[in-house]
Amino acid sequence: MEGDSSRALALLLAREAVDLKAEEVRILEVRDLLFITDYFVLATTGSARQTRALAEALNQALRQAGRPKGTLEGSHRSPWLLMDCGSVVVHILTAEAREFYGLDEHWADAPEIDLEGNPVRRAG
Repeated sequence: MEGDSSRALALLLAREAVDLKAEEVRILEVRDLLFITDYFVLATTGSARQTRALAEALNQALRQAGRPKGTLEGSHRSPWLLMDCGSVVVHILTAEAREFYGLDEHWADAPEIDLEGNPVRRAG
C-alpha cells in the first residue's frame, strides 16, 4: 500500500479516533524519515483502559472498511499501544505516556497533515 492509499488509511484511522473521542490526534508523514512505514497517527486517551478500547474500535473500523486489522503491540494495561497497519502505525497513548515518551517532539521534523489531508502550517 503506497502513496494515496497510505494517506487514505491514515486519514481513516485519524478521523475514526477523533469520532471516538481521542484527543490531540495528529497525522505525521514519516516516509522520508523512516523506512518501515509512511504515516504515524498519534492519539491521546484518558486511561490505559480507553487506550485498549480505542485500539479495538479502530480495528473494527478497519474491518468495516474491508481492510486487514492492525497488529497490536503492548499489554492490555499498557498506557501506550502501537497498532501496526503496515503503511500506517497508530500510537495510542495516555496523556502521561505521550508526554513522557515525547513522540511529538521526537518526530517534529515530520510533515503533518490535517484531517482533510492538507499540510499543516507550523509557526516558526
